[in-house]
Amino acid sequence: MPEAVPRQPRRDDTAADAGSLERLGRIDPQPVPAPTPSEAPPPPDPADEQEAANLATALASAGIDTTDSDKAAVRTLASLDAATVETVTKWLKAKKNTSATK
Repeated sequence: MPEAVPRQPRRDDTAADAGSLERLGRIDPQPVPAPTPSEAPPPPDPADEQEAANLATALASAGIDTTDSDKAAVRTLASLDAATVETVTKWLKAKKNTSATK
């Protein structure tokens, strides 16, 4: 069988994305455009703010000390649907009643 003819590796940049080419050093870092006002996050929903306050109150009345990460979790939980927030609030009230009888 004849020997294979040595060839140069093929350099095909057409299938690469800009991030890959940038990491390989083949192109300069690409600028990141500033967000437009339409891409800015929407203002918080007042109902979510009220639900977050209700959850924080329920946590405090259940005797649970909240940390910063707990407060972030409460804000995330408050953004869920109202039925879920109400269920969690009921659980916290049940915990308060259970701990009060001990």
